[in-house]
Amino acid sequence: MNFLKDKVKKYQEKKLVEAKEKLKIYTKTKNQLENKLKTASENESLEIKKNIEKLEEFIKIWKKNIDTINKQIKKLKS
Repeated sequence: MNFLKDKVKKYQEKKLVEAKEKLKIYTKTKNQLENKLKTASENESLEIKKNIEKLEEFIKIWKKNIDTINKQIKKLKS
């Protein structure tokens, strides 16, 4: 049983690292677009705002995924 628990824990930790990387990428991209928005024309700003909204959705999803993985890891430890 311990063997299986260790395998699952390692898998969860791997997934947690991947999720944090994706969150980091989406957050960085969103920040870049927000900076670009400051100097953009009206037409460009509409497109950039749409992209920022999409990125915010992805960020919410990845934060939720990270929380879920953390909960699963805590369950394995107890």
